[in-house]
Amino acid sequence: MGAVPESVMLGGGFYSRHSQPQRAAARAADAWLVEAATAVPLPEAPTPLLIGDFGCAGGANEMAPMAAAVDAIRARNGAVPVEVAHTDLPENDFGPLFALLESPDGYPAGRTGVYPYVVGRTLYGPLFPDRRLHLGWSAITLHWLSESPAGVPGRTYPNLMSAEQVEPFRARAEQDWRLFLAERARELVDGGELVIVAGASRPDGTSGAEGLFTMIDEELAALVAAGTLRPQESERIVYPTYNRTPAEWTAPVAECGFDLLATELSHTDDAETYGGTADGAAFAERYLPFVRAVTERPFFRWLDPDRTDQQRTEILEAFYGGLAARIAADPASAACRWHVVSLRLRRKPR
Repeated sequence: MGAVPESVMLGGGFYSRHSQPQRAAARAADAWLVEAATAVPLPEAPTPLLIGDFGCAGGANEMAPMAAAVDAIRARNGAVPVEVAHTDLPENDFGPLFALLESPDGYPAGRTGVYPYVVGRTLYGPLFPDRRLHLGWSAITLHWLSESPAGVPGRTYPNLMSAEQVEPFRARAEQDWRLFLAERARELVDGGELVIVAGASRPDGTSGAEGLFTMIDEELAALVAAGTLRPQESERIVYPTYNRTPAEWTAPVAECGFDLLATELSHTDDAETYGGTADGAAFAERYLPFVRAVTERPFFRWLDPDRTDQQRTEILEAFYGGLAARIAADPASAACRWHVVSLRLRRKPR
């Protein structure tokens, strides 16, 4: 099996309702986004200032950061029109984002001269014309790969793979990151900025999610042993991410046209986000929807094409039911303590 394209999150608003860990992690760079909005060059009238939101999913986690950025820009010039381009894959369900933008919770509410739109293309490629972008934001997206390398039997998570097994993921991640930086460097005006928050690994190679993914691997193996999942299906299942170390994140920044203004490695604790692990069953009930939101499509697109809808439903319910039992039995091990990198980058003068 060769590489396959990117995967999207569950639609219908499910991901938006169950993405609290992503927002908790992104808060690490909220202040940097405001600082960047106060520093980027303002365009000459009547050209609008353009903010790029890279990887919007259903939009629930985009409203507060975009509101803060728009307000910081408007504090400098109350008349400048602001465009906000929300980007994601063509297969993404943009419906919940559109609904939010029209609701009282949307950042356009109470703000005039704000023009949101969407771009349905991969962020690992061109999105805007040369020197058109002023400010970019990407939160908990850039550890996802543009293509998924072949799966590794018994290992869904790259951080649990051997050095040899993880090499295709590392190489893909390096190419993706350089391509993202090159395209944004082309699109940004001189002095424009990017603020990025993404999944990361500590220098020792741990990401903080190893406990959860060990349980996932064990549950998949149990389904194969029970005859519910076919061996070839299990061997294809992979979580198509790569959590770069701080050194891997910063290595190509300068040569791709950016000054590194700030970087930080922090962490968030899903046990805190979901109310603690003292009651294992209650924690599992609260936590499982988040796990399902980020794994169902990446994992179960690999089921054999001859599977009926009923079989697919039965496999999903068996997997997530079994995983819930494992989480309930050992919630402290299941709760991820995500390592997160934040970067603030400024486009060098050409």
